[in-house]
Order: sequence, then C-alpha cells, then structure tokens
Amino acid sequence: MPRKFDDNEKNSIHNKLLDAGYELFSQYGFKKTSVSDIAKASGIASGTFYSFYASKEELFFALMEQEEQRIQHSLLQQLHGAPVNKEAFIVFLKQSLELIIDNPILKEVLLPEQLESIIRKVPASQWEGNYAGDVEKLGPLIVEWQSRNVVRADLEPALIANLIRSLVLLSLQKKAIGNFSDTFEHLATSVAQYLTTTDH
Repeated sequence: MPRKFDDNEKNSIHNKLLDAGYELFSQYGFKKTSVSDIAKASGIASGTFYSFYASKEELFFALMEQEEQRIQHSLLQQLHGAPVNKEAFIVFLKQSLELIIDNPILKEVLLPEQLESIIRKVPASQWEGNYAGDVEKLGPLIVEWQSRNVVRADLEPALIANLIRSLVLLSLQKKAIGNFSDTFEHLATSVAQYLTTTDH
C-alpha cells in the first residue's frame, strides 16, 4: 500500500521533483531522462513519482508552464507602462522567441518529436488551460495598448493573443523553414503592421 504523505511532505517532494526534472531535462534532454532518473535525484522511489505525476511528460509539462510563466512575467514587467509603438511591438515578439529558444526546458518543445510525445501523454484539458492562461495574461496588456491607440481596437484581444502565440509556435518548424531568423523578422513585421494603428 502506497505511503500517505502530509501536506508539508507533498510540497517538499513536489518541489524536489520540479528541481530534479529541471536539472536532468536541461542536462540530458527529455528523451534521455527517465522517471527512475528523476526519482533517484529527488530521493524518492520510482513508484512514489506516480503519486504526483502520471508520466514524465506531465512533469515536463508542469516545468514548461513554470518557465513560460517566468518569461511572460519578465516580459510583461518590462512592457507595462513603457512607451509602445510598432518598433517596440516587433522587439517584443523577437524577445519572446529568443527567450524561448534560449530556455533549456522550452527549447525541448521546439523539437517536433518531443512535442508529439508530450501532446500524447498530457491530457487535452491541461493544454486548453495553458492556452487560456496565455490569453488571460496577454489580454490586459493588449487592452492597454488598444486604449493607447497603439494596437487596433477593432480586433478582439483573444485574436491578437492568438497571432502572437502563432508566431512563437512557428519556431517548431525552424528547421523546415530555413533562414528562420530573417523569415521570422519579416513575419513579425507584417503581423505588427496588421495589428498596430497607422498613428504609430
């Protein structure tokens, strides 16, 4: 019979799993890291791991969301209340992509084969929550831009958030696209021109 943990023990193990997962995924990659590796580094039995996560994919997803939130918080802190124009909007899009590509966890998701495995193992409801969270976080910033006549007010904030998200997701096809940096810059400029008002 699996041992029952009190709340303090659960929080401690949960944090250890996240820390161990981050270190191992960053060092060895998603594919080469096993549940037993993570459990050993966390100081728990492999069976205990499954009391917290159904698979290593679910742990990775939790880390992915954690890193996304950290990056979003950093970007939004820089942008709130700052002067915003079309050029700044393009910089925001480029910075978002650069931070994702440079992140040891999120760059794993940029490999299509890794993403397919994670999508298969992580419940659809969690992906839907991830999408809704992106829209929720970007929404207030987009509304602020609209109120300052920088971004078009006739477009729904959710649509604008989707366009920004789609640009970032293009990085999944980085290898297939070729000359990705120039391609992304042109696309980001085109999207910025579509989304921003003619006054900026």
